[in-house]
Amino acid sequence: SAYELQKAQESGESVVVGVNRFTDDAGPPDLVAPNFSELAGRQRARLSVVKARRDAGRVTETLRAVGRSAGSREPLVPRIVEAVRARATLGEISDTLRAVWGVYHP
Repeated sequence: SAYELQKAQESGESVVVGVNRFTDDAGPPDLVAPNFSELAGRQRARLSVVKARRDAGRVTETLRAVGRSAGSREPLVPRIVEAVRARATLGEISDTLRAVWGVYHP
């Protein structure tokens, strides 16, 4: 059905305003990519503060629990919630899971 729809649009049998009828010759608008470098710098600074204030031992302990759960049939979500409450970052949790499960490469 997608093929039939495409053929109808290309032949003009099916009208799509702005695509095959009532178009202008202006072309696509120029879109300027935003510069997020300042935002990224502020976020890195906030992350440094969070890491400095958290209990590093508790973070390590909860990440180990995540790794043990990932390698067993134990429920994983409660361990991840504990790690988040200990202020573990998404990257740290993801690294722990990658260490157990690896990374899919098609």
